[in-house]
Amino acid sequence: MRIWVTGIGVVSPLGRGAGVTMDRLLAGDRAFGELSLFHLPDMRTRLAAEAPGISAAEVAPEGDAEAWSRTDAMSVLAVREALVQAGVAPAAAPIDLIVGGTTAGMYETEDLLAELSRDADAIKPLRAMLTHPLSSTADHVRAAVGPFRRVRSLCSACSSGANALLLAAAWIRAGVSHCVVAGGADGLCRLTYTGFGALSAVDPNPCRPFDKRRAGLNLGEGAAFLVLEPEDTSRARGVTRPIAELVGWGVGAEAHHITNPEREGRTAARVMRAALAKARLSPADIDHVNAHGTATPLNDSMEAAAIRACFGPEVERVLVSSVKGQIGHTLGAAGAIEAAVSVMTIARGEIPPTQGLEEVDPACPLAHATRATKADVRAVMSNSFGFGGTDTSLVFAAPGVFPAPEAPPRRAVVVVSAATIGPLGVLGARENDAYLKPGPAPAPGPIAFQAADHLDVGRARRLDRAGRLSAVAIQRALRDAGLDPLDPSIGADVGAILGAAFGSVDGSTAFMRRIYEKGVKFASPADFPNLVPSSPVGHASIYLGLRGPVFAVADLGVTAECAVVTAADLIAVGEGEVLAAGSVEEASPMIERCLGPICSGEARGVRSEGASAILLEAEEHAKARGIRPLARLPWWTSWRGAGAGVFKDAPAPSQRSAVLTGQEDLPPGLHLPEAWARVPHRAVAPRAGVHEGAGGFALAAALAAIARGELDAALVVGHAPERGYALLLTAERSPDDSGSS
Repeated sequence: MRIWVTGIGVVSPLGRGAGVTMDRLLAGDRAFGELSLFHLPDMRTRLAAEAPGISAAEVAPEGDAEAWSRTDAMSVLAVREALVQAGVAPAAAPIDLIVGGTTAGMYETEDLLAELSRDADAIKPLRAMLTHPLSSTADHVRAAVGPFRRVRSLCSACSSGANALLLAAAWIRAGVSHCVVAGGADGLCRLTYTGFGALSAVDPNPCRPFDKRRAGLNLGEGAAFLVLEPEDTSRARGVTRPIAELVGWGVGAEAHHITNPEREGRTAARVMRAALAKARLSPADIDHVNAHGTATPLNDSMEAAAIRACFGPEVERVLVSSVKGQIGHTLGAAGAIEAAVSVMTIARGEIPPTQGLEEVDPACPLAHATRATKADVRAVMSNSFGFGGTDTSLVFAAPGVFPAPEAPPRRAVVVVSAATIGPLGVLGARENDAYLKPGPAPAPGPIAFQAADHLDVGRARRLDRAGRLSAVAIQRALRDAGLDPLDPSIGADVGAILGAAFGSVDGSTAFMRRIYEKGVKFASPADFPNLVPSSPVGHASIYLGLRGPVFAVADLGVTAECAVVTAADLIAVGEGEVLAAGSVEEASPMIERCLGPICSGEARGVRSEGASAILLEAEEHAKARGIRPLARLPWWTSWRGAGAGVFKDAPAPSQRSAVLTGQEDLPPGLHLPEAWARVPHRAVAPRAGVHEGAGGFALAAALAAIARGELDAALVVGHAPERGYALLLTAERSPDDSGSS
């Protein structure tokens, strides 16, 4: 199956538009200048690469700019450009959207967060906070450009944009998508600017990737999106030749350190080899590597070692460059912008230079492109590495040059374990049906939890509360399934995908308040890494040794269901063997009184908190381990809007079935098939409490009821305003063992 790139859209510090950006990259232009968006006293540097002339008012509905962000604006502009070039329109055909990022509307809300934290009585629903959730950018792109049929938001720190493209490719290979616009976007904000400064990772001068004198990165901002389609769909609408093809990809976690990469680059090299293997290419087929190349001392030497390990003798031939020497590090947008540049490199036959590189570091012995170079570029590898060691490589190729990669057959997905941490304590796979039984409502606020009862406190010292909750839930699920990811023969097969609606709100608030009240020099380098939305799952992967796919997703009130559906999508097409999927949601006055009501809707019941981990596995992998699944996952789906018709292909219920939800009731417009409407409807909220991750408790309770023989099947339905997910768990194989998302 060939996956065609038919459209590209870019907003970068060098200008609006993919063509303008590439022209200026090839000309050697650098976008660094004095930061104008904000000023904080005592900043070590005011250098940054801003995207000029960006305003939320340009794309927001009239009178609604208060609830939109600069990140939204860059995303909308880039998505529009990509769709126009591809010649597709969401109103005319089903198109799906995936947005990777880390900051969303943080620039617009960080002042307000700090202000509200000074007076707890002032915390209330505020419309301006609608830009804060990571998923707000995807929601606003959908509102401005859509409708999009399926929408997903994800974060893996600086590899977010690349992983959005990887997930899009998985959807296409699964046959559930025929057109996806995917990429990443991030805007500059005070939190990331001061945070990277606190890590001493910022160069006060224009950065110098791979240079002997490099002293750190420069921050930038931007957005890029690619339209991906299977060849047959694109040809059917009259396209005869794409811009390029996405032929290979690889993803894995280092399980090493939350900010520092593996010095030897073992995981990066493994991921590069995986991308080549999926593309069925060899190092001799690659003509250029678009490097992550941040200009930090550790990253560049690690990446150089990984490239040498992957490419062997070919490393002397393959030209390597980093565009971060011209546009800075655009964080969650970087992987997408660099993918777009890789595609244009193939289309134009010209490789961009590494600006700032004057004296190659002996620790980075590669064939560096120090000037724009014309070449017959058959294939490009684009590397992206994020906080927590979430590494991703993409391979793009010139159209039709190489044989079409074969799409693997869809795999059956089974559920082998589950665990939760909530008002009833830490419960394993066969215990979570306790949330379906009568009992007292939970006490509001934080649950009783002592990390020392479950974790090695010394090893877990860097983990914040969300990281510890996540690690304990995943650890319990793995142990119940007989898995020890610290075993080198197992860890590479195990990954994790966790949802979170709002990220570390209290942590971000405390970080910003400290800066405002005490100054930039009081920004904590220990706290900053915990503020990235993917931090909890990243910390869990490091503590537990998970080296498969690791990232976070966000979708307001359905965070756990979103994560489990995403994990099932990946396993079904061979992008993971074992994935722990669920969510972590913390109790917080800011969430309870401000973000929750304005973003997810008013809570009906006692607001609590908790974490869940549902362990999914490829059936063939479980059989090879000699594990009998507790349940099967024969069907899953997601929707945006009212959800009309989403259950049309859902298998019918068996005799002992139930509909389970995290919330108390289903929305009025969501109509279950008549057969499912007649079965008992049970909710976990009365015992688990109400929070954005309650759906994970419903999934765990469904699994326990099936494992205990109380149910033969459970349809778990999660819903929030304008979105929803449904998953069917069964005790025996369904006649239709295919899923959608």
